[in-house]
Amino acid sequence: MEKSIASNPIKLYILQGLAFAWFPIPTIVLFYENYGLDIEQIVLLKTILSLSVLVLEVPSGYLADLSGRKACLVLGSGFWIASWLIYCVGTSFNQFAIAEILAGVAGSLISGANTALGYDTLLQLGREKYYQVWEGRLVAIAGISEAVCGIIGAAIASANLVYPFYLQTVCLIMYFGLALTLVEPKHQILGQTQKLKQLKNIIVDVAKRPQLRWLILLSGTFSSASFLIVWLSQDYLKQLNLPIQFFGWAWAIFHLSMSVASVNVHHLQRILGIKKATLGLILILGVAYICLGSINQVWGIVFIVILYLVRGLSSPLIFNAINRQISSSVRATILSINSLVFRIGFALVAPVIGAIASRYDLFTGLIVAGCLFLIFGWFCWWQLVRARAV
Repeated sequence: MEKSIASNPIKLYILQGLAFAWFPIPTIVLFYENYGLDIEQIVLLKTILSLSVLVLEVPSGYLADLSGRKACLVLGSGFWIASWLIYCVGTSFNQFAIAEILAGVAGSLISGANTALGYDTLLQLGREKYYQVWEGRLVAIAGISEAVCGIIGAAIASANLVYPFYLQTVCLIMYFGLALTLVEPKHQILGQTQKLKQLKNIIVDVAKRPQLRWLILLSGTFSSASFLIVWLSQDYLKQLNLPIQFFGWAWAIFHLSMSVASVNVHHLQRILGIKKATLGLILILGVAYICLGSINQVWGIVFIVILYLVRGLSSPLIFNAINRQISSSVRATILSINSLVFRIGFALVAPVIGAIASRYDLFTGLIVAGCLFLIFGWFCWWQLVRARAV
């Protein structure tokens, strides 16, 4: 069995690269605007995505723990393919909203299941102590894939803004095929009786454990800030009147920076410790948002790079801390709760920031976002200190 599951980590690396082959994303704001959408509608689409994930997030994680993580990855990739096919032919807000709902279903099925499958594979192989390095590499692969595909996608988009969606769909078809070859690692299967009671007990347990509760809320803060900047940064670049090809190179710089940061996160924790490291990242996150909102010049892009550095460092750091506090029998469920918190946070913050950016200006929206993330991030960190979790 161990020989058969030994290929899982490599396959998950490849799946990560395919999942983040975001050919359309560097120019997707331009794509939306080409069909008459404004920044408020664009952010609203991403809020619809988050709400779609939110509805199924915990049930899908529970399903992964109950029926198997591989099945969720395969099913999720099927929904993902359908969502991008709609983007290939869609022309209106309503059609794009349907695509975002399907993408949300896909995200809810995949989220938590992939991480849980990877962690339990390493656990079964006796290599769980390497999880943080493995998670860091996943973030790095995601960043490299996004960087390379972003350059290609932007170049192709300069000819036609729809063409990158075709390439993305092909990658997801490949993802589906490779996911079928994964081997389910051993993990404690939840009992078939009293399922809803077990699920309720898991959620209550998370709520009652301050260390885990505040780690998940802090993770949601970092994730919301990272997801929001993807869309706001494109509008920032547009307001600087930069050519479409530059969007791809800027995207590459952002994600290569994130990749470099993610593979070195274990050095950061060793040098500073998790307490100082998380506080530093919270402060840098908030200040970078505020500085970006105060600068309307090309050199302001450096603060977008800083935000991507924070994204690369925070994800492996927080995920490792969360995984150390949970057992394999409920890992996918709790990681789905973590993703659920992120989606709720984004759904609460993004429409407000999008409305401010649309009705006032983008720069005011960035400053407000920075203040919100700084205040809430610090509060989560302080609660973790009080709970002696960092």
